[in-house]
Amino acid sequence: MKVLFLVSVLTASLGMMQAPVVAAQVSTIELYKAATILGHEYDMNYAAKNPAAMAGLYTMDGVLVSPSGPVVRGRAALRMYYAKRFASGARHHAITVVEVHVLGDGGYGLCRFSVMVPRANGTLHEQRGTIVAVYQHDADGWHLRLVQPSVPESPAK
Repeated sequence: MKVLFLVSVLTASLGMMQAPVVAAQVSTIELYKAATILGHEYDMNYAAKNPAAMAGLYTMDGVLVSPSGPVVRGRAALRMYYAKRFASGARHHAITVVEVHVLGDGGYGLCRFSVMVPRANGTLHEQRGTIVAVYQHDADGWHLRLVQPSVPESPAK
């Protein structure tokens, strides 16, 4: 009898461990607030030229599809990317969250941004575009899971 009871308890325990965990759905208001805070932190860390803090805004395996095309994966690579970006002279980054959409315990958002970037001759010009960002909530709070900026092509001169 004891063996049957022990087998039943183990079976039930294993079943509970394998059951999918249903994440609490976040509200649109909560996601919009989180996206706005992350955007503000992004801009502040950009102004401070702090590559480690920039990388810390992303999940451990976060992804940035850089405006020039390369895909940057993980915090170590993100830290190096932002260090190079700041060394190039890029500055004055500004994000405005336009809309967010909830998906489970996270979601995605559409944002506008502007940033001053150097031309080949070293002079700065303003670059404007849009960002699609995927937000993820985990034990450490809200993070960027994926950031993909889009910059319209300049008209031919």
